[in-house]
Amino acid sequence: MKKTGLYKGKKIHPVNHVLEKIRAALATGGSLSLIRLASGEAFTLAHGVLLPLNRIPWWVEYAGVKLPNEPARQALLSALRTADITGLSTDCKHWESAPLLEQALSYFRVEPYWLTDSTINWHLHYYDRLYRLLGKEPTVLVGRLAPAAAGRLRRKGVNLVDAVPLEGFADLPRVEETLLNGAFFRVALVAAGIPAAILCPRLARKTGCIAIDYGHVINDLLHPGFCIKNLDREKQRWRERQKPGGERS
Repeated sequence: MKKTGLYKGKKIHPVNHVLEKIRAALATGGSLSLIRLASGEAFTLAHGVLLPLNRIPWWVEYAGVKLPNEPARQALLSALRTADITGLSTDCKHWESAPLLEQALSYFRVEPYWLTDSTINWHLHYYDRLYRLLGKEPTVLVGRLAPAAAGRLRRKGVNLVDAVPLEGFADLPRVEETLLNGAFFRVALVAAGIPAAILCPRLARKTGCIAIDYGHVINDLLHPGFCIKNLDREKQRWRERQKPGGERS
């Protein structure tokens, strides 16, 4: 992960710095939240303000938010203001990634506290860096694919105490209540698209846990070697299931 001149020149911290923050939180019993923002979050922040709705792609709903959605925007802004670590896209080749995020942060006058790259979840996943660090800490997995991926995560040595499905922004209250009233956990890995960035700081604040926006790493657990072509097919399959009479899984 290289540094860029984006985001008012703030340092984009590498994976070893992020690992050290997680290690320190584990050692001291402290809380920590890590969120990540790329194009889906950029569209959520920018819709109706910096961009008309007709420029928002359909897949933002696949990523967890049906637009227009002012509550989701405000919840995401709150997450940006409270997260301990914020992973921001450094992809300048696509206008809807780093350029749009930078515009949105400037428009809403939000300056995240401590930055890393939005791909940090993959760098934590590679070589089992995160799993070795977690050891036997009680962990929950949250997201659309959480129940299906639970066994794979346990085989990585993670002490998984629950796997809770989450389907979109509207499902957040149910999931939050389930987690707050369920088994004790020290770590939450949340693979839920845009809602993951909203949920992680809330969980860290309310439970004192370490909450990490886990993203499409969960797909790689289920299907090793997962890549962007697989993601495009997955989005299309999800879209087909949303149609009347579509197959549900």
